[in-house]
Amino acid sequence: MKKSRSIHSKTRCLMIIAFSIMVVFSVVISYIFYSNPTLQGGSGDPQLDRKIFFMVFIGAEVIAAVLLAFVGTVFIDAFITKPIKRLTKAIESIEYGKAEDYDERDSKQSRLALKNLGIDSGDEVEELYHAIQKFQVDTSEYLLDIRKGSWEEEHDAMTMLDNKDKFDKRAVDVYPFVNKLYIASMNIVNLHVVNERLGAEAGDSILTKVAREMRRISSDKVHTYRIVDDHFLMVLIEFSENDAIDFINRWVKRVGRLNRESDNFEVRLAWGGAYGEGELDVEDIYKHADTEMYINEITLKKQLEVKY
Repeated sequence: MKKSRSIHSKTRCLMIIAFSIMVVFSVVISYIFYSNPTLQGGSGDPQLDRKIFFMVFIGAEVIAAVLLAFVGTVFIDAFITKPIKRLTKAIESIEYGKAEDYDERDSKQSRLALKNLGIDSGDEVEELYHAIQKFQVDTSEYLLDIRKGSWEEEHDAMTMLDNKDKFDKRAVDVYPFVNKLYIASMNIVNLHVVNERLGAEAGDSILTKVAREMRRISSDKVHTYRIVDDHFLMVLIEFSENDAIDFINRWVKRVGRLNRESDNFEVRLAWGGAYGEGELDVEDIYKHADTEMYINEITLKKQLEVKY
C-alpha cells in the first residue's frame, strides 16, 4: 500500500530542505570569498577571528532558518491545512442515502455542515469551498429530479413553469444550502376584470404572457413558479439583495402593461420580495415576500383605480 503524506508534512519537508540549502550555500560562499575578517573587539588573531565569525554566522543562519520554518509552518497550518481539513470533514459528513434508517433531519444537518464552515480566506481555498458548495446544490437539484415525481407532477400544465410541489421540494432539499436567497411573490392586478369583461380566454392569454417572460429568464440561479391561478414566484439564488431587487424591477418594467391599450382599465404585476442569507428559514422568507406583495398590491390597485 502506497504511503500517503499530508500537504502539511510535504510543505514542512520542502521548507526544511530549502532552508538547509540556504544555510549550506551561505556558509560555503562566505568561506570561499571571506578574507581578512575584522571583528570589533577581536582577538587580533586572524585565524581565531575567522573561526569566531563563522561560528556566529552559522549560528545566526541556523536560528533564522528555524524561525522561518516555524513561522511558515504555522502560517500554512492556519490558512491551508486547517481549512482543508474542515472542508474535508464537512464533505465526508454529507449524506444523500435512502437506507431504512435514513433520517431526513440528520441528512439536512450533514449538508448544512458544509455551508456553516463560512471559509472566507480570500484565496484558492475559498474558491475551492465555493465550488464545492455549488456542486452540493447542483447535486441536490439533480437528486431531486431523479428521485421524486415526473415532469407533469412538478410543472404547471398551462404555463410550463415549475409548480408549488416543485417549490416545496426545493425549499427542503436545495434552498437551505445556498448562501443567499431572494424570493419574489407576484400577483396579477385586475386579472379578474379581464375575465369578467373579456372572457376567460383573454385572462389565460395574460397568464401565458407572464409565464413566457418568466421562462425567458429562468436558469440555474433564477427559478420561476406558478403557484396557483395568477400567483407566481421568482426565486433568485446567490444574488445580493440589491442585485435581486434591481433584476426583478427591470424585468417587471419590461413586462409592463399586460392588457390592450384600448381597454379602459390596466392589468399589471404587483410584487414583493424578501431576502435571506447565512442560516436560512425558507418558509419565513416566503411568508415575508407574500406579505410584502399583498401590501404593494393594495397600493397598486388604488393607483390604477385613480388612473381609471
